[in-house]
Amino acid sequence: MTAIVLIDGTNGECLAVKPAYGSPCNGCGWCCATQACSVALEHIPGHPAEGACQALERDGKRFVCGMIRRPGHYMGLPNDWADGVLGDMIAATLGSGKGFDAKF
Repeated sequence: MTAIVLIDGTNGECLAVKPAYGSPCNGCGWCCATQACSVALEHIPGHPAEGACQALERDGKRFVCGMIRRPGHYMGLPNDWADGVLGDMIAATLGSGKGFDAKF
């Protein structure tokens, strides 16, 4: 029997479950899949006000923030020379590494 290919692109793989509030991020992607952050809404041209973040990226069995990883791609910048600096600034703004903060 073959796996059912899901519309979320996981191909039936088990992915990380949403952690408890305040726990370290485990890369489940839940927060970004349910609502885009203010950084994405402000800096990704044409990003819809509701729905999943367009910068949510899958990296193996984890999800990562594309606005931290490669912001120039999502912001429509002509090259990626500033991705490191911009990514660090966005990570600090979002509190990356501080713990899971989605209460819902």
